[in-house]
Parts: sequence; structure tokens; C-alpha cells
Amino acid sequence: MKTLDKDFRALTRAAFARYGFAYADLITQWPAIVGDGLAQWSEPERIRWPRGQDDERKQGGTLVIRAVPGRGLDLQHETPRIIDRINSFYGYGAISSVKITQGRLSGRKPEPRLAPELAPEQARALDSRLEAVADPALKEALRRLGTGVLSPRSPQAK
Repeated sequence: MKTLDKDFRALTRAAFARYGFAYADLITQWPAIVGDGLAQWSEPERIRWPRGQDDERKQGGTLVIRAVPGRGLDLQHETPRIIDRINSFYGYGAISSVKITQGRLSGRKPEPRLAPELAPEQARALDSRLEAVADPALKEALRRLGTGVLSPRSPQAK
């Protein structure tokens, strides 16, 4: 039985090289390299190599990491450890610096927000106000709006 790992590397080598990744290992092994805590809110974006290096074992690259907004400073404090772990992973000094950008992570959907819940008396009062609305879609939209405004987490709730 043959594994797909060898074929996968051959197929994706050109695509990953375009973004500075000689192998997909850095992307696929990111949680193992930096730890699950950092991997939850960061991801490697690309590696920028110094000009004039054409050999396979490029050295002194700049790793560009994307972090979720508000976590860039936390990630900056971890850069020496990240550089050390990546260079240990590759077995040579592949990365010499890290650049951090902030933004939404590419492969992840935003976490779903929980629907707010109203107290039973508030829900009944809202339903009684919406009885006169005939259109079901409009009624449901107004119910969601009213629930959001009256929910305990809302600053307008009284």
C-alpha cells in the first residue's frame, strides 16, 4: 500500500514555493512547532528569503505570521522561541526574523455567536408586540432584533 504523502509533496511543491514555503510541513505542522496555544490564533503566511539564494537550504528568511487582531503583541513576545522552534524543526537556521501581521485567519470561520436568550416574561411581551405583523420573514427578523436589544448582554437592556 502506497501513501499519498510523496505524491502530495510533488503536486504542491510549486504552489507552496510561490509563497516561500519549500514544503507544506511548516503549514501542516504549525501546531506541533509553536504549540496549540499559539496555533489557535496565528498561522504562517509565507517566508521571504534574501535575494540571491537559489539553493534548497535557504537561510536567513523572514517568516510572515498572521495573528488574529489583539494578539500581535503576544506573538511578538514569543518570536525568539518561534524562531528557535522552526530552525530546530528544519535542522538549520532557515528563519532569522519574524514579521507579524494582524487579520482574520484564512482557513477558519469566525466562531459562531450564541443566540441571546430572553426571560420568559420578556419573550411573551415581545411576541405580543409582534402579533400584528403578517409577513413571517419580517416577523422573524423583528423577533431577532427585539431579542438582541432586550437580551441581558445588550447595553440597551433594562
